[in-house]
Amino acid sequence: MIEEILTIKTPGEAAEAAIPPAAIENIPTYFTFFNQPELYQHIHVHVVCVRPKDPNNSKAGVFPKGLFGQRSIFKDMNASVDLETYGQDTGSTSWFPIGKHSFKRCSGSTLPVWDDKDFVLSKKGSENTEGIKLILKNENDALFEFNIPSIEFPDIGGDWKEFIFAPEEATTITGVEFVCRVRVTDCEHKISGKDALEKFLQDSETISYTEEVIEGELEVDNAVVQCWRQKSMDAKGAVLWTIGRNDCFMHPHVAEKLFTGKGYDLYVLNYSANGMCRKKGFVKDSLFQCHNRTGSCDLFLNQVEGAINLMRSYKEYNKLIGYAHSTGAPVFVHYLMKKGDDCFDGFIFNSPFLDWSTDAVGGSLVELGLENLRFVTALSSMNNDTQMGKSSIPDENKENPLKYLGSEIVLCSWASKLFSQYYFDFGSRPLYKVPVTIGFAKSVTKVHKELMKWKQQKKYVTLKPILCITSNDDDILTASETLTRIDAIGPSRCEIELNDNGHDIFLGPEEKDVTMAINMVDIWMKSHGFE
Repeated sequence: MIEEILTIKTPGEAAEAAIPPAAIENIPTYFTFFNQPELYQHIHVHVVCVRPKDPNNSKAGVFPKGLFGQRSIFKDMNASVDLETYGQDTGSTSWFPIGKHSFKRCSGSTLPVWDDKDFVLSKKGSENTEGIKLILKNENDALFEFNIPSIEFPDIGGDWKEFIFAPEEATTITGVEFVCRVRVTDCEHKISGKDALEKFLQDSETISYTEEVIEGELEVDNAVVQCWRQKSMDAKGAVLWTIGRNDCFMHPHVAEKLFTGKGYDLYVLNYSANGMCRKKGFVKDSLFQCHNRTGSCDLFLNQVEGAINLMRSYKEYNKLIGYAHSTGAPVFVHYLMKKGDDCFDGFIFNSPFLDWSTDAVGGSLVELGLENLRFVTALSSMNNDTQMGKSSIPDENKENPLKYLGSEIVLCSWASKLFSQYYFDFGSRPLYKVPVTIGFAKSVTKVHKELMKWKQQKKYVTLKPILCITSNDDDILTASETLTRIDAIGPSRCEIELNDNGHDIFLGPEEKDVTMAINMVDIWMKSHGFE
């Protein structure tokens, strides 16, 4: 049953070993979540700000807490908000925390403004979910907290409802109120569901769909190209789409509006050990998803070139757009630096991974280590196959271990939240936690450094038009760094920073924001002759 829920049959062959482990059905927390989405709800929360109760009170604010609870003059404000559900059976656990979220930090202000939206998941009904708790913190110090009972939530599908909370006065709290908004949506209805993706991964009256394999030196080096081609043979052009790490094509709502529906052919490159490669059986160990055994993006050069040759063997296109998301950017940019940009007429980068993010990797020391892996590995027993951040198996699951492709896996609440809004195939994108390997980290870090070397030498990767679109609410990368690093790729760029769309700007928690992102890309395409 779990196989039917979590996978899609496509025209290409799929490896039997890559189907989801049946043991998921033996863990009620997991199985209920995936099998009965109608029991769950999204609780969307918009954390707005801390503001003075009296606009004329210039002394109002929240302040750092000292060692003994007094107001500290030695600390800075670095305010964040933690959100969690509470109740008898919310569906969230310590090892599957779908009911928890931490909003981004707001630094340097005693009247912090977040303007940040996200959501948590919970079971419907006040007998299960009694409400949500919000905790305002400065670093690790809790300054105040308050609850919003579920009976005060707006109806499912309703509009945002504002809540204002005035905390008690204290040495660290003076004359302020906290402002947030809440709305609720049903988990039974996704922004992009299984039916939409399944339909897109088939032939239609006007589009043919195939899956082509680009063979590598070893089977694990094989890549897969998903091909959507206009049956009329009169395509306006083509798009080469390079996916991110732990990513797959799950964007029918984007591809149809921007590309295939406009008469473009679409080719999605699942480079080795990523995306659909696991579904095809090329990944033999589940925890080596997205691994680069060589530690260099040279591994992907023949794969990108193979995808281009595949496109050209079908038709000589008048216009060719290169598209890359996240880790797809260093893979693709490395090819451009080595082979040139002659094949392409323009580029779209969706939150490109051009620098390690301090917040995402767990601090500046970790980032420093990742950026200097050559020295770290030389001074240790690490090699390209070394895994970093491997998840431990929860005690609650040890009696029902999830064994998959040779290793025990732990399902990921972050990926499960994404799945609750956008369907993807278990065999193509992991619903489980995947450790970062040294080989992967080395390969992308080398591209980052080479790109910065080119910038210092005042060399550009391309002079052709570039769109870089990202989000301030990116929880994987830092948007300001992304928009700084894109400068090194080329001067003919348009940069867009959205507010609430998340890391993949087309998979945001709010459908209206996703529609806005699609429309912005559409406008850029039209203004640059890619209609």
